[in-house]
Amino acid sequence: MMSCGGPEGPYPSREIKLVVQASPGGISDTVSRVMASLAEGGLGVPIVCENKPGASGALAFSFVVRRPADGYTIGHAPVEIAMVRTLGYADVGPKQMSLMCLVSKTPPALVVRSDSLWQTFEDYIQAAKQRPGELIMANSGVGSIWHFNTLLLEHETGIRVTHIPYAGSSGAIVSLLGGHVDAVIAGVGEVVSQVDAGKLRPLAVFDVTRTSVFPETPTTHELGYAIGAPAWSGFFGPPGMPDEIVDKLAGAFRGAFETEQWKTLCRERGMTPAFLDRSQFEQFAVEQGEYFSTRIPELLRMER
Repeated sequence: MMSCGGPEGPYPSREIKLVVQASPGGISDTVSRVMASLAEGGLGVPIVCENKPGASGALAFSFVVRRPADGYTIGHAPVEIAMVRTLGYADVGPKQMSLMCLVSKTPPALVVRSDSLWQTFEDYIQAAKQRPGELIMANSGVGSIWHFNTLLLEHETGIRVTHIPYAGSSGAIVSLLGGHVDAVIAGVGEVVSQVDAGKLRPLAVFDVTRTSVFPETPTTHELGYAIGAPAWSGFFGPPGMPDEIVDKLAGAFRGAFETEQWKTLCRERGMTPAFLDRSQFEQFAVEQGEYFSTRIPELLRMER
């Protein structure tokens, strides 16, 4: 009987490419590279990451779903897989993917430079109300989850800011450090090193409960604002991948998820380790797609 790997032999028999939809340095890149490194042992072949940023992830997603469903090209599956169709960037979503598993969730934080006059979240909100449209907020790209959270911030607080998109959070944070923008919304793990170095100050974490990374920083919900849509990370392949291959890859990522290295990374970066298997991830991603299909048009109408 022929194996699922065909004439090459049992899967996997060669290097696997993992396509990351964001630029190096952010949550997606970190999660992908660490999980790839930890999963390699369970597969016996290298997993090599390749960054393809652009169009809120649509370029990478479209690339992966058009590859052969042989398990040798897979992709990082962030929250944006549930957003890009509604944004009009690509006719692709969870139902056009072979979803494998989800491994983490990450809340966003609003940060400013440590020399900023704004000491609290309310300081920033009041300044933004006094100067509508003047404060500049950087994000990881138009249509990204951090851009979406900025729109939520505007909607729930009644402020208006000027949005400056980058091809990932790393560029937005560099711009903030250089004094080119006033604030950034990014994942807590993307800003923790600069906060620890005393260069940035977190004003609020967009979540219900506080993060262990910034235990002294209040959440938006504590402050009376129901703001917060987390990023999340999982993995997917082209549609129609054989069950044996999906299960093999999901099993390797599950093994990586259970390591102390992964747990340590999550603690250090403020991520919540959260494993959803294939069927659970499919249900979750489809539900997220339905949520964004309603909320994104509402928020974009407000911006016009």
